[in-house]
Amino acid sequence: MAFCDVEKRREKELGDGVLTKTFWGEHMLVSLVEIEPYSEVPAHKHPHEQAGIVMDGEFEMWIGSKRKILRRGDCFIVPPGIEHRVKTSESGCKVADIFSPVREEYKY
Repeated sequence: MAFCDVEKRREKELGDGVLTKTFWGEHMLVSLVEIEPYSEVPAHKHPHEQAGIVMDGEFEMWIGSKRKILRRGDCFIVPPGIEHRVKTSESGCKVADIFSPVREEYKY
């Protein structure tokens, strides 16, 4: 995928109220995630390093034992193997996540 058309890419449902559009190369994957208001990404962990930036809205995020409200322009880094989760309120959010290595289950 040298060039990507975000508008034409179909969405993949990751869970109730959580949709993504993904794009990948050999060593990393970009996930453009939309989380609806009052939705949650349950606590989970994976062997991938994850970096993200909030593009719109806000959400509450836990990384390990740390908790923070993140808003547009805020960034976060999740080390491999660390449990994390997200919960939205009335605004919902849009987030751009980058995973390395590629999350094979996010390729579609």
